[in-house]
Amino acid sequence: MLTFTKHDTATCPDCGSPLVYGTKEEASGWKVYYECNDRCGFERMAGWVKLSDIEHRDEVNERAREMGERWAGP
Repeated sequence: MLTFTKHDTATCPDCGSPLVYGTKEEASGWKVYYECNDRCGFERMAGWVKLSDIEHRDEVNERAREMGERWAGP
């Protein structure tokens, strides 16, 4: 189950609403997903955080948030 967090600055490229992100734990890391908060249909797997690349679980959320910067406004 994914729990989503609202991104501070990322907006949906389709409708302009805020984006939310969540992580899904896998055996060797976490998949990072972004979707439109208004559920217009925008959903993307933004990337992957490898277990071997982090020292603390908080780093997963930080990296997931950073992945959303590609959808942040100017």
